[in-house]
Amino acid sequence: MSNDRVKRHTKIVCTLGPASSSLEIIEGMLKGGTDVARFNLAHGTYEEHSQRISEVRSLSEKFNLPTGVLLDLPGLKRRSGDVKAVFGQDLEFALSQNADFVALSFVSSARQVEEVKQLLKKMNADIPVIVKIEEARALEESGAMLDVAEAIMVARGDLALEISIEKVPLVQKQLIKEANRRGKPVITATQMLESMVHSATPTRAEATDVANAIFDGSDALMLSEETATGDYPIEATEMMARIALETEAALPYEQMLLEKWRDVLHEVNDATAAAACQMAHHVHAKAILAFTTGGTTALRVAKYRPRQPILAVTPSESIMRRLSLVWGVLPVRKPAPSSLEEVFELASEVALETGVARRGDLVVITAGIPLNLPGSTNLVKIHGI
Repeated sequence: MSNDRVKRHTKIVCTLGPASSSLEIIEGMLKGGTDVARFNLAHGTYEEHSQRISEVRSLSEKFNLPTGVLLDLPGLKRRSGDVKAVFGQDLEFALSQNADFVALSFVSSARQVEEVKQLLKKMNADIPVIVKIEEARALEESGAMLDVAEAIMVARGDLALEISIEKVPLVQKQLIKEANRRGKPVITATQMLESMVHSATPTRAEATDVANAIFDGSDALMLSEETATGDYPIEATEMMARIALETEAALPYEQMLLEKWRDVLHEVNDATAAAACQMAHHVHAKAILAFTTGGTTALRVAKYRPRQPILAVTPSESIMRRLSLVWGVLPVRKPAPSSLEEVFELASEVALETGVARRGDLVVITAGIPLNLPGSTNLVKIHGI
């Protein structure tokens, strides 16, 4: 895994389409910085998407890249009726593909999101739900929708048509702030590097837009036409990664940590994650090692936006892929440790393997006692490699 990949906190969601259908292009995009591969079910066939998903998974395994798969469901844009009629067929396909995320288009209430989640439960499908905020009504209910969904997407294109374009920048900031406070991932999407559909370089305004979305607090940035139908899918991915790295070097991490301390919940789990970030800052640790079975430990640590990379060590392949969307998290799959001593040994092993630390460096470890029990984060340790 490249050093740039380890250092970059902001995640990149790339849409696959006709321009990115060859193995060579997909490999170039994965190596160039793709963290999550998005498949827009409004276009193409299930058979085509299934083949691309298989290729993404195969290449990700070959190059040891924890890549998530996101299926974007057209929903009410294509069908009408109740939730099962609108989303049922696409959700069945998502389940058959073992999708890591589903994004819901044109939903406007928390009730609709809950109905989708109930439908998934009946299907025995454990798939995180991303809500696309692209309607004025959805904007009004964004807080309630955030409470029930696992993540949100700021879909600026359709949103601009709904609320008028001059309101979009402030709404973007508001939605990102709401998601950040809840510790829920947020994707900023639409026309991030649109000129790269036909140009090898973006405009200065687009580079600034990407940087501002990072300063706003986006977990992930999304490329749509740029990689799905554009002439430069690999170059667009690499450009997004380069802008992110340059921008992140200027983020006010200490100020962010102080501000986010006000959002610490009165819970052991959340307080432990916040403390891990504070300790890492004060001792100049090279990384934070979050041992997690269900992913929540890593999510809680990411909420506090530490400068250090968050190495999320998990025995679960599906959790590893889900964490590919979370700011600052580098997911690593390892067998579950059976003792506290094994946790410390594994932390050193992972830190050295990923190259984030050397012998003699300090890292911060956070985990739960008893081990491997989801939601039990209660341990923080400063650990010498």
